[in-house]
Amino acid sequence: MSNPGYVGPGVWIRIRHRFGPRMMEWFYAAHMILVGYVLLLPMQTFNQPAFLAFRDLVPSEDVMGWFMLMIGLFRIVGLVVNGARKNVTPQIRQISAGIGCLIWSGISYGFASSDVVSTWLAVYPLFAFGELVNIHRAAHDQGEIRNGTTG
Repeated sequence: MSNPGYVGPGVWIRIRHRFGPRMMEWFYAAHMILVGYVLLLPMQTFNQPAFLAFRDLVPSEDVMGWFMLMIGLFRIVGLVVNGARKNVTPQIRQISAGIGCLIWSGISYGFASSDVVSTWLAVYPLFAFGELVNIHRAAHDQGEIRNGTTG
């Protein structure tokens, strides 16, 4: 019976080895957590002109805050599980990057709908594109698992 790889120093070695190529996935997860945290602060963010459309797009600032926080945390857990396993599960990464792409695209749409040009234009659309890159990388990893490493 094979060891799934959750014990001993091998876990830490695998996580460290896989962290570099997946650093942007960790970054996006942390950014989601931080955006969620900021939205849960007592100050009202959606009252700002750049967030005008968000009031119509999401039920409330708190709902969006909790949603972002939880998705970010689930993504961190998925990355830890994926990094700790001896045999990787790129489907977890593909799904979480797909959800991330939808979230960053939705945030970009919300800002674009507010008709306020700001630094969001240089941030969130690139996050959405970066998630497409993450989906591609995870799909490539899945292909290597299925077909063997090439080169």
